[in-house]
Amino acid sequence: MASQAEIPQNSELRTRREIPKKPKTNRSNVFMSFLGSMNLAVTLLVMLSIASVIGTVLQQNQAVQDYIIKFGPFWHEVFGMLGLYHVYGAAWFVLVLVFLLVSTSVCVVRHTPRFTKDMRRFNESLSKKAIAHQPNNALFETNMAMETQQGYAQALLKHNGYRTKLHQRQDGSITVAGLKGTFNRLGYFFTHISIVIICLGGLLDSNLLLKFRELTGDLKAETRSVSLDEINQESWLGPENLSFRGSVNVPEGDKSDVLFLPYENGYLVQKLPFTIVNEAFHIEYYDTGMPKSFKSDLILYAEELDEPIKQTIEVNKPLYYKNYAIYQSSFGDGGTELNLKVHPLLSPIENSIPIETAINKVEPLKTPLGVFKAEFVDFKMHNIVPTTEEEQAKTGKKVHNNGPTMIFKVRNDQGKAWEYENYMIPVKQEERWFFMSGVRSSQADPYRYLFIPADLDRKNTRFFKYLVMLNNPIITRKLMRELYPKNPDNDQKSYDNQIELLEQLQVLFRQKGFNGISEFVSKSVPKEEQERVSDFYFGQTSFVLQTLYMELLKQEGRVEAHNEDISEFDKIWFEDALNAITGLSAYGPPMYFEMVSFTEIQATGLQITKSPGKDIVYFGSALLIIGVFFLFYVRQRRVWVLIERNPDKDGLKVTMAAKDNKKLPETTKEFESLVKQVKDYNIKINTQDSEKEQKG
Repeated sequence: MASQAEIPQNSELRTRREIPKKPKTNRSNVFMSFLGSMNLAVTLLVMLSIASVIGTVLQQNQAVQDYIIKFGPFWHEVFGMLGLYHVYGAAWFVLVLVFLLVSTSVCVVRHTPRFTKDMRRFNESLSKKAIAHQPNNALFETNMAMETQQGYAQALLKHNGYRTKLHQRQDGSITVAGLKGTFNRLGYFFTHISIVIICLGGLLDSNLLLKFRELTGDLKAETRSVSLDEINQESWLGPENLSFRGSVNVPEGDKSDVLFLPYENGYLVQKLPFTIVNEAFHIEYYDTGMPKSFKSDLILYAEELDEPIKQTIEVNKPLYYKNYAIYQSSFGDGGTELNLKVHPLLSPIENSIPIETAINKVEPLKTPLGVFKAEFVDFKMHNIVPTTEEEQAKTGKKVHNNGPTMIFKVRNDQGKAWEYENYMIPVKQEERWFFMSGVRSSQADPYRYLFIPADLDRKNTRFFKYLVMLNNPIITRKLMRELYPKNPDNDQKSYDNQIELLEQLQVLFRQKGFNGISEFVSKSVPKEEQERVSDFYFGQTSFVLQTLYMELLKQEGRVEAHNEDISEFDKIWFEDALNAITGLSAYGPPMYFEMVSFTEIQATGLQITKSPGKDIVYFGSALLIIGVFFLFYVRQRRVWVLIERNPDKDGLKVTMAAKDNKKLPETTKEFESLVKQVKDYNIKINTQDSEKEQKG
């Protein structure tokens, strides 16, 4: 009984032992398989492709203001967070490169031994069944001797470019294995190694070092427009920086040993191991005023050089020095010297202020309305605009040049700025000449132009004299009392009130034009009386304006008395002047900057790159081309000729098979050609043997 009780227990134990255990999963192998997987590689390549498209379509490393104007504040922030303004240096792009480098390296390490072995393996011991089931196969019988059949098969394959290997089977049969196109496997190796090399070159030229310095708190972009001496040390980069692409403007006769790199919402200053001198700048223009070509005569000084490098660069013809390339990318103003005259627009006397300054300088201006700063931004020698149809019919030209302009900003003590574009010479509009001045309070807005009418001498002298008279009510009071004395029938108080009303209307017009008078009436006069009072006020205002204008013409000698008729030019000028004065209320700070003369100084815009990974990427690209060539144009082909004794009758049974790593129609044709040659040879040998027997 005891032994019977033990039997179930032992059988239960035996059953437990027979249950196969699940193999333990090696997590490291799973992770390595994931890194070397095709899915991960394709995903990373797609991400890089998308990034490359973005980097091509969206202009990279531009000023922050340009992106804000183009996309608006919201999308600018979104694109900035994604790093789309400097895709190739963005953290996520660098991370994708690193993962692609690791993934491809793992793939190469895991598969190269197998492919290397496959390049040397003939598969001569392939089973008979496997040979018979190859994509291309043929079976035929022959009476040829086995040694003869073997020798011919081997010679035929060698003649067709195959390397051969014999395999003697235990049953006495022989397999002649042929291998051709082993370099196809090199294509796999070259393509994968090329991706590794290209990724290494891309990482060398990325902002990997800058990102590391930023994470450690050792790097901070500069956002202020200050001199080099005032830039924080955290915004400087030394010559040891691996790679960069920046720009710098060098005026004629000046030099530079730094350049500026756009970074985040500001810029970084890159110190160069050499000094560049802009000896001269040359530019040629088309008849339309558009730049035709521009080039710079540069001198490069470096401690390693026995003699400086002198070279003239132009577009697509850079200067190369070590890993640096200096390109001619643009041109601009290099600090043109300006001789200006500032007209105060609210002054009751003529007191224009002369200023001698230059582009890129800032001039403080103290006025009764507060302290302002004039920031001179740019100077343009040519301003080409299309001509009207009438002008084109007269001159035969489609464009004309409006002459030199200066672009500047006037900023108040609260930081608010108005940007101006002032023309030096008058511009013709509808057969009349005007001094143009554009103003805007934001770069996203178009310019609003003020048109100051020119006098007969094409100057603005008359306009500012007339403006001074409007700014001075004392002149108006004195002139009215002289021209229109008190009537003996009127009392003194009514006469004084009339003069005072004219002065108030003059001030209202000077502040906001006729709209100012309309606003005053709508606020101060009952609604039922507004129309009558408005007509009266407009009439009185026109009376004052005309009286002051006639006095100005009298001072100029254009008329002798206030009641004389004036010329058509003077009539039109008066209307244009009133329109210009009305527009002064929206002109910004009450100052007009007149450009009297200038001395142009041009600057060359240089783009300097340091790209140690460039040659590495070129080498990787060449290797990629070679690898793709091997993959697409070199086919790995295998042929087996199995020769065995025919068990049913005398003679041999020959099985031929072929395999190609590409499914092409040529494979079948080549195999059929080989089979035909073997059969023809067999027929030939059999025929020769028959003839010998007949002769014998």
